[in-house]
Amino acid sequence: MCKNLLTILFLLLTQSVIGQNKMSLKGEMSDYIGEKFLLLKGDDGGVFIVDSATVNSRGVIDFNWEGEHGFYRVSNKKDKIDLKINRDAFSFSLSGSIGDGELQFAENDENYEYQYYLSEFTILNESITDLRKQLLKLNEKDSLYKETYSEFKKLKKSKRNLLKDLWNTRIDSWSARFALAQQELTPDIKLTEQKAKEYYLKHFFDYFAFSDSLLTGTPVYYEKISKYLKARKINDLVQDGNFRKIKEVIGNLFWLTELDPGSQKYMANFLMNLYPENENEEIYHIVSDAYRVLNTCEYVLNTKTIKRRINNYKSIKKGWQVPDIPLHHTNDGRMQNLTNVNSEITLLVVWSGSCEHSVNLLSQISEIYYMYKELGLEVVAVSLDANLSYWQNTVSMGNYPWIHSCDTEGLQGSVASQLNIFVTPSMFLIDSSLKTIALPQTFFQLEQKLNEILR
Repeated sequence: MCKNLLTILFLLLTQSVIGQNKMSLKGEMSDYIGEKFLLLKGDDGGVFIVDSATVNSRGVIDFNWEGEHGFYRVSNKKDKIDLKINRDAFSFSLSGSIGDGELQFAENDENYEYQYYLSEFTILNESITDLRKQLLKLNEKDSLYKETYSEFKKLKKSKRNLLKDLWNTRIDSWSARFALAQQELTPDIKLTEQKAKEYYLKHFFDYFAFSDSLLTGTPVYYEKISKYLKARKINDLVQDGNFRKIKEVIGNLFWLTELDPGSQKYMANFLMNLYPENENEEIYHIVSDAYRVLNTCEYVLNTKTIKRRINNYKSIKKGWQVPDIPLHHTNDGRMQNLTNVNSEITLLVVWSGSCEHSVNLLSQISEIYYMYKELGLEVVAVSLDANLSYWQNTVSMGNYPWIHSCDTEGLQGSVASQLNIFVTPSMFLIDSSLKTIALPQTFFQLEQKLNEILR
């Protein structure tokens, strides 16, 4: 298990460059001559490396890549600079070190405001932390303790006022939202040990909005979640195999994102990348189960059957032989069974027209279908709808251009039974011999796997 969670975030993912701009970022960093920096950006599953460059002998660093405007991070092993890049050719200059120096941008650039808020919080946070350390060493009866404690309370009040000001009056500004997202509240000196820890964790996400679409999926978003996992001592829990506590920690993160399915997908992808199935099977399934509960449609079946299918589904691995399921009511009369599809790679989707999560997934798949079909992919969508007319209308309205089938017996039918289906949508990526390649839980995981095997 990697000691530094942030290291795991640097996922080298294959990025599609279709329709993207030629981007450049130039920075003057005279204090860092000869040092290598990474340019990072967030996506659906974590933080990936866009480019890397070294500060040349003139103190200049150049990044060039194909991408889009948005929130980026320039980072070495110790420090980072977060930037919102809103033009194809962006530049900055840094006088001094990243921690103590001054950043300069083009005139009236909105990054000025963001860096100002960050510097204000940095000064307050460092001062509050230093005073707290001093107070822990002093005797409460000393006059110096009273003076120091008074200053400590004054600084905490100043920080609260700044937090409230940004949260209440400047929340429409992205710079305020990003600066707020990185803040945590320091417990009072009178709260120690377990009570201080509980206070910290209780207020960890007070100024962090999971529903903020600008924030979701950025390096700040993933860094915040990683800090929370670290604060909950996730590495110790993993080492001890304390899956009950791990389930509680992960469940809390999903509870915090319950009202925002978009953020849940980012959370699920990130955690499943952090704890891949081949290395952390138990944790991977804790994450995927939590996601499926909130982002699939569950159906009523007797308890014993559901339990059996859940256990059987969890045992499905790469190489599992997918049953040659019958394809009823296909839009292509030649297709009687799955083997008739005769495709190099087949994406089997079990879905229902009455399940909004299913319909949303099919819409996403339709956007990439033709690109991957040329590379050897076929899609077979098997519906569990009981009403044929309803199913046919849903397929027609969606204009999904692949093979369709419908098992009107639903969860009681042979398809659901043989594939251990208990929720929709469920996906199986299989090869020409009907052996399982992967079981993607999200559209992002599906694209990752397709890129890996077909591009």
